Amino acid sequence: MPADYHIEHAKSSKSSCKKCKEKIQKDEIRIGISSMKGDIKITGWNHPSCFTIPRTIKVNAEEFVNEYLEDQTADGILDDPDFKQRLVIQISSTPKKKEEKHDNPIANRIASYKTAFEELPDEDEDDDEETRRPTKKAKKGGDPKILNAAAKAYGIYHKMKNPELQDVLRWNVGYGMTGTKDALLLRCIDGHVNGRLARCPMCFRGKLQLADKDAGQTVACGGYFDEEISARIPCTYVAKNERAPRLQPWYAEKPTEEQTEEIKKITEEHEAKASGGGGGGSGGAPVELLKLANDLDWPDISTMAGKKEAANLMAELCTSGDVTVDLPQDEKKARMACGKIIVGHPEASASQILELIVKEYGVSSNKLALAEKQKDAIAESCNCPANAGIMQAFLELGNLYLKEGNANAAGAYKRAATAIMGLDFEITADNAKGLCKGKTKVANIGKGSADKMYEFFTTGTIEKLEEKRTLSK
Repeated sequence: MPADYHIEHAKSSKSSCKKCKEKIQKDEIRIGISSMKGDIKITGWNHPSCFTIPRTIKVNAEEFVNEYLEDQTADGILDDPDFKQRLVIQISSTPKKKEEKHDNPIANRIASYKTAFEELPDEDEDDDEETRRPTKKAKKGGDPKILNAAAKAYGIYHKMKNPELQDVLRWNVGYGMTGTKDALLLRCIDGHVNGRLARCPMCFRGKLQLADKDAGQTVACGGYFDEEISARIPCTYVAKNERAPRLQPWYAEKPTEEQTEEIKKITEEHEAKASGGGGGGSGGAPVELLKLANDLDWPDISTMAGKKEAANLMAELCTSGDVTVDLPQDEKKARMACGKIIVGHPEASASQILELIVKEYGVSSNKLALAEKQKDAIAESCNCPANAGIMQAFLELGNLYLKEGNANAAGAYKRAATAIMGLDFEITADNAKGLCKGKTKVANIGKGSADKMYEFFTTGTIEKLEEKRTLSK
């Protein structure tokens, strides 16, 4: 079905021009191109100066405006002959020449590695740090050790074809395997020099990725898909490459079965700790609790009476002592939480049940330490690190609303958290309420968000957050 073309005033500032990618401001003139995709009508927008008449329409600009362009403006703007003439001038029937592509940061980075590699001394030359000729990058003030390490890694990987580079990334886990050869090569060099990327320290489950826009100088998290609620959880973590969490070892050649198992074990242990589990036991359960679980007089949990007794024993073990599991604070709810896991695993031993409970609820002491690590990671992403605490609270509140199925509220808090991340000044009790109004208004921060910020800075917490935390247990 052919496309429809119309001209109108932009109803908001949300749309972007398909040609120049810049925002089209509210009330600004825009040209819409509408087409059907199945039963759905899809509309794209252009500035008049960016619009190009499709080659399939064999007309000049004046004919296009008169015959194809529908006027959907309230004031009938095409009835104004002066405006119509200006519009005809802006639109050309000849396809515009493509703008020159911006420099490709990844290609430039790889080129710098190539240059550094070509300037490395031969293996039989004196490799002393003091006598080695510095590379051009080093002369300009770059770190010669990092550049030399990257140059040597370039020498290992640059002759590999895409499938071979993808194999390397697959062996080492944690990197995307799509993209151009330069992108794949950059990831291999990065992992070889720094170690493979670990899980996100902010959301704990997202995979970190090298940012394409600066050729890996920063690392970002794209969030993760939560299967429990069937929704994608966004994440705003961004950090300098050297501050990103890493795991070792890295393999440039195919690892043996033993080495593959080692990678898998290291990755699983890291992910268990990152998600709030584990303190030294297999699967994440603390050694202290495992010893106590093995000493329990474990009943026959194939019977209903045995299940109840086991739930009582496990709840008491997990909630008393120096090391505790983050079960619901209410004793009855704690027993029910343990009982639910016991019912689902009627043949499991006490230590196995403990492992499952720790995996589900995490260890309290670990969660406190994890929250501090998350706050540090958020501080790195914030323009003003002092705002990390309130941003952390809003991210958690958004996640809790999302788990309830309230995507609208979740989205509002996530957008507010992103706005907080971009602020270059510290939020305080004195300025919090002003962020939603007047000259100090910040986009995506409404009255409700501003009031909760004020509450956070005056009381140390947010009542709604505490309420959601309790309900989630």
